[in-house]
Formats: sequence, C-alpha cells, structure tokens
Amino acid sequence: MKNGNRKVDWFSFRNKSNALMMLPPTVAAGETLEVQVLDGSITEMWMNEVFKEMNINGFLKLSWKDRRLRWNPEEWKTENLRLKSMGRLWSPDINSDKLQTGAQSTDFVNYHDIQSNYNGNVTARLEFRMKAQCSIDYTEYPNDRKHCCFNLQSTLYKRYVKFIMEHGDGHEMLDTKNIRTNWHVDPTWTWIMKLNQDNDNRAERLEVCVGVVRKSSTLAVELTLPVLISALILLLAPFFGKFHQQIYVKMFALLLQFMSFQFLSEKTPQLGFGDNIPKIYIFYAFTIGMTVLSLIATVMISAMSRVKRKVPPAHRYTLLASLLNANLCCGSEEEPTTDGTSSKDATSDWLQIHSALNNLSSILLIFIYIIGAIVIAF
Repeated sequence: MKNGNRKVDWFSFRNKSNALMMLPPTVAAGETLEVQVLDGSITEMWMNEVFKEMNINGFLKLSWKDRRLRWNPEEWKTENLRLKSMGRLWSPDINSDKLQTGAQSTDFVNYHDIQSNYNGNVTARLEFRMKAQCSIDYTEYPNDRKHCCFNLQSTLYKRYVKFIMEHGDGHEMLDTKNIRTNWHVDPTWTWIMKLNQDNDNRAERLEVCVGVVRKSSTLAVELTLPVLISALILLLAPFFGKFHQQIYVKMFALLLQFMSFQFLSEKTPQLGFGDNIPKIYIFYAFTIGMTVLSLIATVMISAMSRVKRKVPPAHRYTLLASLLNANLCCGSEEEPTTDGTSSKDATSDWLQIHSALNNLSSILLIFIYIIGAIVIAF
C-alpha cells in the first residue's frame, strides 16, 4: 500500500501481534471505555419446556472510541473503513456471565460488520446465541407467560468497560418485529437494561430480557370446549324432568368432566406447574365439585321422595311448593296414583315439596357456579 513517497509493507506484519489488536484504547489508571449500546434485535427463539430455558439468537449494535484509529480523511481519501478480520482490532470482551464450563457448549458471542470512521469511532454488531433462564407463570395456561433473561458482561476489563444506553428506556432498544417463533412477544416485558455485576458494584453488565406468551388457540379450544359442554349439560339438568333422569344427566356430565380432566393432565408440562395453579385447573376442579354437589343433592332428595308418609306437610308449605314448581319451570315428578282406599296417604303432597327443594337447590347451584366461573376467569 502506497501513500505518496511512503510505503507500508502490509504483508510483512499482517500475521504479527501488535498493540492495536492486543491492548484496549486507553491504559492509564482510572480511565474507562464507554461502550454505547445503539440498539438490538432478537431474530430466533425456541423453548425447552423441560429445563425452563429459552434459546435466543440475536445481536446488539455497539459503538466505542479508539483514538488509535484516527486519520486524516483528506490524506487517506476515505472517511470510513470496514474491517473484515476482527482479530486485527481490539474489541471489548463482552460475553456471557456464566461459568466457562456451563456456557462453552451452548452460548456463543462474536463480532461482525466492524466499521471505523476517521475520528476513531468504531461500530460493530455483536451477534449472540444464548440459553436464557426463564421464570414461568402458568396462571393463564395454556396461554402461559415466560420471562427469560441472560446477562452480557466484560470479564477481563470489568471496571474498564462502561455501558451507555442510546435510549433511556430499554424497552425501545430491542427489536422483535422480525422474530421467528410460535410465541407472542410481550413488549412490556422485553428490554435491555444496564445493571451492576453481582459481585462488584463498580462493574457493569447488560441484562437482556424477553417476555413471551404462548400462541396456541387450538390447544386452548381443546382444553376448554369439553368442560364447557359438560358444564352446560349440568346447568340444563334440572330441565330434563324426573329425578332419575336428572341423575343420569348429571352422571354423564361428571363422566365427561373426568375424561376432559384426563386429557388436560396429558397436556401438563412434564415437570408440572411448580408453585403456579393455572386458572383452567381451578375451573375444572370447581366444575367437578359443583357437579358432585348437585348430583348428591338430587340423589338425596330423590331418595327422600320415595319414602311413603302418612302425615301430610303443613298446608302453607304445600302451597309454597306448588307456587315454586309452577314458576321455576324446572323438572317435576308425576304424582303417584292412589286407589282411594286410604285417605292418609300424603305422598303426593310431600312429592311437591321434594320437587321444590330440588328445583331450589338446582337454581342455587346454577347461580353459585356462574358467579364462581366469572371470579375464576377474571
């Protein structure tokens, strides 16, 4: 390479180490290097449900000053220089905060697209492939929420490298528009943040977090539709007529609910839900519990109605039962036929009262179930 009368034999020292590639820009005591975080992007991510880890691919765009790369643009006839070999230029040793044995098989960090201008400003794209640890909230399962974070920091120059955020709000710096994943990215839980290192308050680190919500409408329908149908059957059971018919309908609804719960258990993550109890599990348990209570109430009232009684109930109770049965429009029993030989047979009057009790218990359980379902959902 020639410049006027000066000649530089590039090939004679291109394979030799030099200060530009071995030493940081400043070496004086107390000096620091400001590494500016311009923006970032997440390109790919996939989840390991068993180990609660998220594999994240992306990059950060960084910038720093290196006074040794200054030149006169009028003399060298260029204002920008693109470096193809990262090994020829010192760069901040930003890497994962994991131990070397834990990160060497999965985590990967490398600089690409390195450019420098005539005033010594260096920009580079720090590409990474990280395995982030996730905290998982299964409350809204199957639309569960995952918050996954990993840290980037300097190891050799912990107190020398200082991070400067281009935007004060780290939520605006991480682009997830072009991400390829089956998860919905929640921007309120996605950020790049500057924090202090755990073991050194004078050293800084970058925390990169991604919040995602599962996108699985088909799974949600598969899990909720059967139990909703069985719940509807339970609510309509009082309108099926006689006691034994209502009992059969409620037993069928209970069977359908147990089958739905078995299907839900098969979709449960391999290691369970941890400390979280999903709403859908609470809804299943609540529906099964209400079905069992309704079935027990109907069976007990049906058993009491079969007992023959000689003493009639109080007349006001009979009138009240007749009024309730006429207005609740629920199931009713056929009055037993009598041969007229016994004037003391009060079975039909008691049957009216038992039908009214069953109708009242059914209406009460329906209201409790609807209110409980609303509370669980919201």
